[in-house]
Amino acid sequence: MNKKTVGLALSVMLAGSVVLAGCSTTGDGDKDAGSSNGKKVLRLTDTSDITTVDPAQATDAVAFNTIGNTMEGLYRLDKDGKAIPALAEKTDISSDNLTYTFTLRDSKWSDGTPVKAQDFEFAWKRAVDPKTASGYAYIFDTLKNGSDVSQGKKPVDELGVKAIDDKTLEVKLERPAPYFLSLTSFGTYTPISEDFYNKNKKDFSLQPDKLLYNGPFVWTSWKTDSKRVLTKNENYWDKDNVKLDEVSIRVVKDNSTVANLYDTDEIDYAGLTSEQVATYESKPEFKTALRSSIAYLKFNNEDATMKNVDARKAIARAIDPKGITDTLLANGSIPTTSFIPKEFIKDDAGKDYTSDINWFDRDGKEAADLWKKANGNKKTTIELLSFDSEDAKKVGEYMKGQIEKNLPNVTVSIKQQPFKNKLDLEAKGDYQMSYALWGPDYQDPMSNLSIFESTNSQNDVKYKSSAYDKLLNAANEESDVAKRLDLFKQAESQLIEKDQAIAPIYQAGAAFLSRPSVKDFNRQVFGADFQYKYVDVK
Repeated sequence: MNKKTVGLALSVMLAGSVVLAGCSTTGDGDKDAGSSNGKKVLRLTDTSDITTVDPAQATDAVAFNTIGNTMEGLYRLDKDGKAIPALAEKTDISSDNLTYTFTLRDSKWSDGTPVKAQDFEFAWKRAVDPKTASGYAYIFDTLKNGSDVSQGKKPVDELGVKAIDDKTLEVKLERPAPYFLSLTSFGTYTPISEDFYNKNKKDFSLQPDKLLYNGPFVWTSWKTDSKRVLTKNENYWDKDNVKLDEVSIRVVKDNSTVANLYDTDEIDYAGLTSEQVATYESKPEFKTALRSSIAYLKFNNEDATMKNVDARKAIARAIDPKGITDTLLANGSIPTTSFIPKEFIKDDAGKDYTSDINWFDRDGKEAADLWKKANGNKKTTIELLSFDSEDAKKVGEYMKGQIEKNLPNVTVSIKQQPFKNKLDLEAKGDYQMSYALWGPDYQDPMSNLSIFESTNSQNDVKYKSSAYDKLLNAANEESDVAKRLDLFKQAESQLIEKDQAIAPIYQAGAAFLSRPSVKDFNRQVFGADFQYKYVDVK
């Protein structure tokens, strides 16, 4: 079989941004910074606590950010957002682009034992096994028999991954996938020490010492809903290029507290709310950036009210997102009707995927007419599920006002929940309408659109459309870039324009303060939000 060796990194576009965060090498403020003994400590704040660090169970940004910095796969994104070899020292690809053979570099787990090809095979098969009930099992659909295995139609051993020996991993694909190497940088594709798992199966990953790490950092301590700490992994193969000694992350939901920490030099990096923008926008450290996350309304397509397509279309048209992006957030967010972010996918001519997309118009009169068609004039109460953060509360109240203003006899009740509780309610289908955000896991429209396929485990909007499924399948089979993107647009049209299974609202931005001393701390375009490996503090 003829093979070609991959010697160049895959190119991806970077949309830089930040969360509430801070770093410092001084001893002022947070004494955990430890500057007195010469350590470099990145001090961050986050709005949510860890939900899980099990690569097979992770489904949210907090989990994947932790996994992305403590674990390492075959490839990793560099500081510019390019997928580069990590544990894969060499990659050979067959002439038909269906077989990848990875030769692993010498690397160790945090306990000093070697990382083996068998650890990848074990982790991937465990994630796709229906018994594991992984929310991300579908991300292995790219592999040979991946979809059939995750749905229980074929045994796990038929998944297209095999350890030839300790250093050689063979992967067979269902179809050519130009994004596959970047996909291997995603958290669910990281290995798990099979020996360690078998010894700690009962409480695997439930505490920092119940998991082995092979990435730049080791998760060393955790105070629930308070603080978590990552320290440099001395067994990491590339430790000489890791500049930080420690990453300390406190859970802080109050944005004013974060700003105060910045003002008192206790942190050097701070995300800002819209109210804070006016206070800080004249400072030289103030910046805004467009992120790749899409904020949208999930409609439970099996709910008595939401199963009516005209009701869903009415709600989508009732909300003018400019009030959110320009006034409430004021952080670089932009209105959108697409579920694919701007500045993420471009065709061969350099044209942005979203440049000619407008799946529906925001129009109060049309919204009212559609609502009357769906529900007449009867009084209706709709529950809006939302996060418990300050910005989510503001956005929720704004959407409530818009819907009640434009839809006759409608009352919206807002149900704010902690992050994990909200995810649980969505997974159970215990909601009517939910304010949500989704960021891509790899650089391809399939990363966003596949979650609404009929059999996808992430499809908690309960959308079922054979037409949509066929279009995505056709896009998967298409090798011509232009034709492939056109099929994705047809699928989006089915999902949003025709069926209004969801209602995209805006593409998220971020306003933040960053001191010049903070180097290379930026948001990745997909996968884990941040790569602490590349951060330095001068």
